[in-house]
Amino acid sequence: MPDSLVHRRSLRKRLMWAFSILTSCALVVQATALYLVNEEQEEDLIDEVVSTALDNIVARPIDQAHVVLGRHLSLYHAPIGTLPSELPESLAKLPIGQHEWFAKDTEFHVGIRDHNGERFYLLYDATEHEERLAWLFWALVAGVVIISLLSLWLGHWFAKVLMRQLEQLAANLVVDDQKLLAQPGQDREVALLAKALDDYRARNAALIAREREFSANVSHELRTPLTRIRTGAELLAAGINDGTRAQRIVLAVDEMERRLKGLLFLARGSVQPEVQSLALRDLVDDLAEHYREDCESRGVTLENKISPEAKVETDRALLSLLVDNLLRNAVKFTDSGSIGIAFEDGCLIVRDTGIGIPEDLQKQVFERHFRGDGTQDGAGLGLDIVREISERCGWRCELLSNSGQGTEVRVRLSS
Repeated sequence: MPDSLVHRRSLRKRLMWAFSILTSCALVVQATALYLVNEEQEEDLIDEVVSTALDNIVARPIDQAHVVLGRHLSLYHAPIGTLPSELPESLAKLPIGQHEWFAKDTEFHVGIRDHNGERFYLLYDATEHEERLAWLFWALVAGVVIISLLSLWLGHWFAKVLMRQLEQLAANLVVDDQKLLAQPGQDREVALLAKALDDYRARNAALIAREREFSANVSHELRTPLTRIRTGAELLAAGINDGTRAQRIVLAVDEMERRLKGLLFLARGSVQPEVQSLALRDLVDDLAEHYREDCESRGVTLENKISPEAKVETDRALLSLLVDNLLRNAVKFTDSGSIGIAFEDGCLIVRDTGIGIPEDLQKQVFERHFRGDGTQDGAGLGLDIVREISERCGWRCELLSNSGQGTEVRVRLSS
């Protein structure tokens, strides 16, 4: 694990300490309340004992001035205005009622009452009561400490259990970047995070795939215009100029720009086509001109049968890219006969009398990098680009072919 991660705060430890601190605080509050309530009840009980004892004493008077009534109770009485013998002077100053009085470290509860001209002083020694409270206090402290330590261990265990799914999520993300992170049995929050990560990885994978496709498509589409530019430039550099070399270079640059624009559109998934009205025959004528010399050298007739009035509403760069790939494929696999381009009932049709495609391979020809039997040249991208353009624009593309009898590709230029 990188040092930058090792020294970061641990969420597991934070959960552990949060659980432990909250538990300890709750215990302290509860223990304090228990101690205070117990002390209050003990005080009330002692006061009740003192009051009841005084009631019994005044009902049955005792002659002795100082009487020990038990382990806790001592009685002093004398006529009002005089101080009973052995009674501390500080008690004589207390008014009638019940009081708490301390002699050194000993606490007494004192009840004072007048009856028949005499004043009675009843003292309750609260030493045992204080000892019980002290024992309770330390028992509560020990309980809070023990349970706090136990809560710390439980917090560590709970945090480990709660974080296990997140740690497994991170481990799966590192080990296998293809496996789905969202799995049955995950907690809701973990499942939401896993789903978000899966979606993020899918978007990244799609982006990387588009970039790879774009790179391959650029290599495929720009090779021809770059070759034309290089050839024209070399001839110009050699002093050979028939008056059209510079114009051919300009046309090749325009063609390259047009193809690049179409490829960029395919690479950017969210970009909308720039729809405009196009004269379809003129567009096809411009594209077919690049292949006419090659066709004539092999005796192949290249014919544009589209009506001059034919118009379509679409993106020029995309349609040019589609038609160019259809023409390139047709020229490549037609050694004799003819290639015709037509527009019928909203369908752009490219027919050739080339080698055709076997029936068992016709479903694969639109797949990326697919090349027919015995075909080693080319990257297998032409018809894949046609398929992708058709899907992006909502067009329907169909292929009809017989081995040895030629191929017809129909693209319905309407959604």
